[in-house]
Amino acid sequence: MSSDGTACAPPYGQMTWLELPVTDAARAARFYTAVLGWECPETPMASVTPWVKTVHFFNKGNLHGAFLLMEESNRISNVDEGRPERIPVLPTFAVKSIEDTVAEAEKLGGKLHVPKTAIGNGMGFFSRFIDCEGNLVGIWAQE
Repeated sequence: MSSDGTACAPPYGQMTWLELPVTDAARAARFYTAVLGWECPETPMASVTPWVKTVHFFNKGNLHGAFLLMEESNRISNVDEGRPERIPVLPTFAVKSIEDTVAEAEKLGGKLHVPKTAIGNGMGFFSRFIDCEGNLVGIWAQE
């Protein structure tokens, strides 16, 4: 339903929700607020599944999701720092500046995984970093 009460077509084929497993939800919220400008309300919700402690929501524009606070023993590392050719499911976010975004990520405990790389044919540039929780994240910018 739209804000004016009319029915909206479901966004078939589009990402509607993103869950990021974390072991420190406050740290993850600070990281993504600073790096990508996400809004992260402070009040968590109890989880409906026993393997997740609490659910911490975030949003940015049409992106909605949650940091899932996990026990370290249940956390799956989805990135091999020494092997950039091994790619897990990879969310990629548009940014204004790859250099500024990577610098902010590194300042907050992130690590560069793939440096700024031209895609070619005028399609911009991409980079990848490992966030403060060990998740691989892609970024894209036109310049």
